[in-house]
Formats: sequence, C-alpha cells, structure tokens
Amino acid sequence: MKITVIVLSVVVALFGVASAVLGIIAEGTKLTRNDIEVYSNECVYPDNPAYALGLLAALLLLLAQITASAVGGCCGRCMPRGAGFSRSKAVAKSKRAIGAALCVLSWIMALIAERFFLVGAAANIPMTRQTSQGRGCHSVKDGVFMMGAILSIVATVLGIISYIMLYAAAAGATTTMGAVAGPSSAGEIRLDGIAIGHPVAAQQHARAV
Repeated sequence: MKITVIVLSVVVALFGVASAVLGIIAEGTKLTRNDIEVYSNECVYPDNPAYALGLLAALLLLLAQITASAVGGCCGRCMPRGAGFSRSKAVAKSKRAIGAALCVLSWIMALIAERFFLVGAAANIPMTRQTSQGRGCHSVKDGVFMMGAILSIVATVLGIISYIMLYAAAAGATTTMGAVAGPSSAGEIRLDGIAIGHPVAAQQHARAV
C-alpha cells in the first residue's frame, strides 16, 4: 500500500474521530430541563458548549466525508488519489462496485449523524423562546449527540474502507506493458513475450550464404 493511501486514510480518520469525540463531549454538556430557566411564557436557554460542539462535530464529519470521497474518486466515478493506473485499462469491477457501495453507505450514515448533531445543536442555542402556557420548555433528548458520534465513526470507517477498495481496484487493474523485454536465447528482442526479429533458421541460412 502506498504511503499516500496511508496518509490520506489517517487524515480522514482524524476528522472522523475528532467529530465523534466532540459529539460525546456535547452529550455530557447539553442543556437539561433543570438548566432551562422558565419565566411565565418564556424559556431562557443559557450559554452552554453543546451548541458550538455540535456544530463543530458536524463540520468535521463533513470534512471527513468530502476528503474520503475526493481521494476515493467520487465514489468510484473518477480515478482514486494515488492509484496511478492507465485509464485505458479495465478496472476490477467487483472491488470497484463494493467500494462505490460502501462510499454511498458512508454518506447515508454521515447524513444521519449530521442530523443528530444539528438537531442537538439547535436545541442548545442560547436564547429566549416563547412557549404556550402549560407546554413547558423543550430540551434535547438523551443520546442525540451520542448517536451522532457513533454514526460518525461508522461513516468514517466505511469511507476509509471505500477508498482502500477503490484504490485496490484501480491498482489491480494495472498491467505492465513490456514487462517481459530483453534479448532471447537466439538474439531476438522480445516484447510482452512476443519474439521480434528473424527466425533462427533464417539467420543461420544467411550466415552460410
């Protein structure tokens, strides 16, 4: 595996893990019903870090997905980063299909995680909200940020595997032109196993004449 693949995979992993860690921290710092101040028909949501953490977690996950998709060749539609194969060569279709499917699944998981992060962040915006008498104040449910964090990890892992599969498919499709080249025992030049030159019998007849 090329160093390029390793480096890019590590970068994507760092983005994804950072997103998950921020989501876990946001889960522990989110507002609860006891934190919300109620005045008549107003709910006052105080400053809290969960709002910024949720937004940052969503941003980092988005960066991870964009990076993985870009280096993976847009889910197999383009040449993966660092593959270095000829466009004229046929790719390993099975690996490419699996890689593309994993890429799509990764985006689905990421979008669901983004929704959890954004919903959690929106519920923790420091502001004053009007509420109907007797309805109480809304607070985010437990586990919203945590679900986003878990799905962030899942999406990141799928994205990395997708990139590696697409890279392997591209690299496996590479064939070396002229791999067997050099003089044969009879002195002819061989290219890809095909002898180029005059037959041995013809050369011996020419020397005899």
